[in-house]
Formats: sequence, C-alpha cells, structure tokens
Amino acid sequence: MGILLSVTPFRQRPGYCGPASLKMVLDFYGVRVSEKRLVELSGCTRSAGVSADGLLMAAATFGFGGAIKDNCELRDLRHHVQKRNTPVIVDWFDFDGGHYSVVIGIDRENVYLQDPGLGHRRALKLRTFKRLWFDFPGDFVQDKDDLIVRRMLVIRPGKELQGRRQSEKRSSGASETR
Repeated sequence: MGILLSVTPFRQRPGYCGPASLKMVLDFYGVRVSEKRLVELSGCTRSAGVSADGLLMAAATFGFGGAIKDNCELRDLRHHVQKRNTPVIVDWFDFDGGHYSVVIGIDRENVYLQDPGLGHRRALKLRTFKRLWFDFPGDFVQDKDDLIVRRMLVIRPGKELQGRRQSEKRSSGASETR
C-alpha cells in the first residue's frame, strides 16, 4: 500500500454521498461544515442525489475552487493524489447506482477510497475500479450520451484561502505533511 492522504472518514445519511464526500475534502483542508449544510447548499435530494456542479457551488461558498473532469485516466488520479496531495472526489457505480467517494491513495494494485456509504476506507483493485468508474442520470441508461465516464472532481482552496494557509504555516513554523 502506498501513502494514503489523511482524510477523516465520515458516514453519510442515505442518498447524501456527494455532500458527505465534499465534507471529507473540506475537512481535509481544515474547514468544518455539517453534511446537512452541504446538502442545502448543493441542492442534493435523497431521491436524485446531487450533480457535480452542485458540489462545486457548495464548495465555492467556502472559498474553494474546483474542476469537473471527465474521461480521466488512473494517471490523472495519481497526479492529483500523489503529486499534489489533493484528495479527489470520484463518481462511480456502486451496487445499484451512482456513488461519490474520495480517492485518498492509489498504488500498482489498488485505488483507496474513503467511502461515505461505508463510513471507512475501502480498497478496489485497479481493474475493478476502472470497470466501475462511470455513472448515468436516472434509473437506467436511456441513451449512450447519458453515460458519465471516469469523472473526478478536484476541489482546492481558492487563492485567498491558500495564501492564508501558507501564512499560518509560516507563522507556526509548521510544514505540510499530508
């Protein structure tokens, strides 16, 4: 197992995997916010879940920027998680529907997720994860254009928050160890 980012696990309420995943990412950066508040800000519902755009809107409320990237490769996950020390939210197919989780590590064999559905870390073989890294709106695929393939959300502090974090580190003499 490679190095895993220290993302604190969180167990979601039913239907709220998106806000729960965002909560874990914000918490990683030191921003404490409730799942309930993120549900409200993102427009999430238990029956329909939440869009990636809704998660980015909620993150922006706290000064975070982000990007939605489709058709990604495992190397894209490695770049963000290993080289930039950035937890990444992925949209994948878990059991009978779309599901958001946070990638906290990746090595030659596995992708490591903080899975809000479980409330703890899980490892998926790379081959298995690649087969499941897709989603679609609704209960079934109506058209091939409905498929969302290999989507990830990269959410990072905005420039103002990054500057504040850097000055806090300098004043405390701390160095980032994540």
